Amino acid sequence: MAKSFQGFRSLIENSPDAVSLIDKRGEILYGSASTSKVFGYHPEEILGRNCLELIHPEDRDRSSQALQDVLAKPPGPRQWDARVRCKDGRYSWVESTLSNLLFEYEVQAIVMRQRDINARKAAEEERQRQAEQLLHSKLRMEEFAYTAAHDLREPLRAISMCTAMLVQRTEMDEKGKQMAKFIVDGAARMSILIDDLLFFASTGTHEALQCVDLRHAVEQATLNLAPAIEESGGVVTVDPLPIARGNEIHLVRLFQNLIGNAVKYRGEEPLEIRVTARPHGPGWVVRIEDNGIGIAAEHQTRVFMPFVRLFDRNVPGTGLGLAVCKNIVEGMGGTMWVESEPGAGSAFCFTIVAAEGLPQPPAYKLSHL
Repeated sequence: MAKSFQGFRSLIENSPDAVSLIDKRGEILYGSASTSKVFGYHPEEILGRNCLELIHPEDRDRSSQALQDVLAKPPGPRQWDARVRCKDGRYSWVESTLSNLLFEYEVQAIVMRQRDINARKAAEEERQRQAEQLLHSKLRMEEFAYTAAHDLREPLRAISMCTAMLVQRTEMDEKGKQMAKFIVDGAARMSILIDDLLFFASTGTHEALQCVDLRHAVEQATLNLAPAIEESGGVVTVDPLPIARGNEIHLVRLFQNLIGNAVKYRGEEPLEIRVTARPHGPGWVVRIEDNGIGIAAEHQTRVFMPFVRLFDRNVPGTGLGLAVCKNIVEGMGGTMWVESEPGAGSAFCFTIVAAEGLPQPPAYKLSHL
């Protein structure tokens, strides 16, 4: 350092942070005037004391390690958070930064800068508390949903069975049979709705993510949809897809919902669906494009809301498919949106975290599933 110690001292005295000079054992050689504001000690009260004695016992090992690290790898700074005992006996959270200037002739000490971060820590704790409350509420909601679903399924099964027995044992005219079929179909739709509600309630939680080959997830989804795709005459084209971090079961459901929607809401042209991915920041953007009927701009946000159905009510569905997709994506830390124009098809897009450090699958020829 080119400055004299006097010049260096003048510089740190004007800092709002508490600045101390310590030796390699941690003994305090000098304390700036701001020590009074941050910790309540007059600078002369801490001279000769070991700085580690003032650290909270739970943070002392980490602070000692930081001192050893900065001694081993000078002159790069080492930064960490710890609680320091103030003069009034309370502990204050500070961000400490150590810089090894032992070999600088004019200083010959380790510089320790300490900044009050109590407000930041309080905000972090409040966010953590809110996140825990939210998770607790979600778990209670899931428990309620599963209980309610079980209680609803039993009477639905009874309605379906009794109606079927009634048709078999009673002579009915065509109108009566039609009404019985309406009852059975309604019970079946209600059962599907319950399943969708359960899946909707169980998605969106930030779970531990695993490495998933997105190509395998798409292949499984298209296999599940094979009869509907074949009946529609559609072609699903899959570009090379990456290995990403996610939940494989949920990703299969995500692709199945999106490809299934493209099949249901196809236009008059032969159906074409294409799944692609491109790098985006720390992850990927995955696109599921189709040449279907498209969605008007004013409806592109609403389609992700539960129970919203914009098109033909005769098309099977509960109005939860895209809401489930959005929950799945956000539960894996991504975002989802749609790009579309009426009559020009739709591209449903979502971001997903890359599987860092893993080799990506080699490029392969476009496959038609």
